[in-house]
Amino acid sequence: MGYNVEKLFEDAGKLSRVNNKKAYQGNMEMFNDNRYAYLKELVDAEDDKLEAQAKSFCEEVTSAFKKFGKVRGGDLMNLNYFMIFYVFPAIQQNEEKEKSIRICDILRDTWNQHFKSNISYADYDTLLEGFQTKIFGVPVGKN
Repeated sequence: MGYNVEKLFEDAGKLSRVNNKKAYQGNMEMFNDNRYAYLKELVDAEDDKLEAQAKSFCEEVTSAFKKFGKVRGGDLMNLNYFMIFYVFPAIQQNEEKEKSIRICDILRDTWNQHFKSNISYADYDTLLEGFQTKIFGVPVGKN
């Protein structure tokens, strides 16, 4: 069936440049409502097929975003951020804890190996806590 990665990663560059808590909350809600379903094959895969599904996902991303045989550095950076900000937290929000950790670990390792990256993941609440209000570049309290 495939992952429809073009739709899943639509506007990845724009969505990966989120700079405040409210925007991130809205983007995450949109992702869960409109795009999480594209990950169905991955999150519904049996344990013995999870690695194969993660590899298939990475290969589809490569096919959709490659130019001259590989994914360009700027595009890969946006894809990495998108994975960290949306894909991994959405899996953790929508799946049972042990299952989500297993999926995220396998997907992270497969992604890193496939794209020669070094990304990790965090849950939605941890990412949300990282946003701070700034005035003239100086952090002001926690929002």
